[in-house]
Amino acid sequence: MKKIIAAFYAVIMAILGITAPGDDLVPLEPREGVYTEENIALFREVYETEMEWLASLQLDNGAIPMTYSANGELRMNPYFADFAALALLDKSDEYADEVKAYMEWHFAHLNTAETDYNGVDSTIYDYLITVKDGKVTGETIAMYKRNYSYDSTDSYAATFLSVLNKYYNETGDSEYIISHADEIERIINALFATFHKGLTTAKPDWRVKYLMDNCEVYEGLLDAAELYGNVLNDLGENYKATADKCAATATEVADTIESQLWLPILGHYQVGAWRIIGTTSDIFSWNKYYPCATAQLFPIIHGLIAPNTERANKLYDKFCESYDWANFEYDDIFYWGANLQAAVKMNDMGRIVTYMTNYAELMDDHAYPLYNADAARVCLAASELLEKYG
Repeated sequence: MKKIIAAFYAVIMAILGITAPGDDLVPLEPREGVYTEENIALFREVYETEMEWLASLQLDNGAIPMTYSANGELRMNPYFADFAALALLDKSDEYADEVKAYMEWHFAHLNTAETDYNGVDSTIYDYLITVKDGKVTGETIAMYKRNYSYDSTDSYAATFLSVLNKYYNETGDSEYIISHADEIERIINALFATFHKGLTTAKPDWRVKYLMDNCEVYEGLLDAAELYGNVLNDLGENYKATADKCAATATEVADTIESQLWLPILGHYQVGAWRIIGTTSDIFSWNKYYPCATAQLFPIIHGLIAPNTERANKLYDKFCESYDWANFEYDDIFYWGANLQAAVKMNDMGRIVTYMTNYAELMDDHAYPLYNADAARVCLAASELLEKYG
């Protein structure tokens, strides 16, 4: 019976002109991108300016809030701060100490099972930090409705694991990693706390398996496995077991995204699936900028599909047909540095230059709606460009 169904499926796909699962991952000729000296100067100017701004956000307690004011209340979202740290590590000779101070803040604010409202050890909340004359005077846990606030537990853990691995790769500071080995184990356990049949749900009380989150989880698990292999495996067999588990689970996440979230007949990824009932979390439309359209770029950004494949090209081209994103023409107020990261992966020179030019003109005062993670993604993209062409 399965063979009959498979044959029927193949006929339907052939009629519709759709490739079979996996066929669209065969490498193609890469896109061509030519960068002039003028363009490289633009990338370098944006990179240096935004890196300096990111570093200037850091408070005296190590936190990197979403934006800055010398007086008032600032929002500290650890997930967004992770991207700031990842960007700053591209200039580790200048900013390694700042990233280390941020990591110390992060470790110090890990919840216990008793303090987490879902009873999960080593999650981390968003915070509201009060400053006066640029100095921290107090911190309170941010609230959402009646609960303490975090947007997710899976991505928060995954991106911090990526920070830790990049910090080690850039600095070689194994002593610091070893000194926090127990907390790193706890963070990995927090990531696994919502793991279910190949994917994580966003958090214990929001049981949706999101594509975006799981792309970050995939990369975070690979980074954790690498960090353990380079530093922590020698501490004991239990650490070696954790490394093996992270590597194996990363493969499982990638396979499950492919088998459960990729919809070859429709030519897009499912945005998310409810854990219990197994249905889609969002009715997909390319006209829904977020989360539907933007989610399609995350497998490219986080390395689940190579940019020189048919699938990546079709998804990226459809996104660009749907939105003039390089001129910020979409139904959202934010600058979406993730789009630029995808463009760099796809070697889309024209849109990269357009986005960078517009961004440079808009960022003179770094006013809202710019925030740390968007600027960080721009820096990560610019750093990749400069490494390749600069």
